[in-house]
Amino acid sequence: METARSFVRHGHNRSRASGELRIHRNTLDYRLGKITKLTGLDLTHPDGVRLLDAAVTARALL
Repeated sequence: METARSFVRHGHNRSRASGELRIHRNTLDYRLGKITKLTGLDLTHPDGVRLLDAAVTARALL
């Protein structure tokens, strides 16, 4: 969740998200790949990113 939240918080900017998480950008890409496998969302497509945004927001509201 931390990776997803950071990715969304930084407007899907991988460099800024990896900087905040203090991980290499390749590590962020690996984690985003795991999120894709778990959720079935294509994070390279705008619809997938919007759904991730909505899911992260909904989770924060709980």
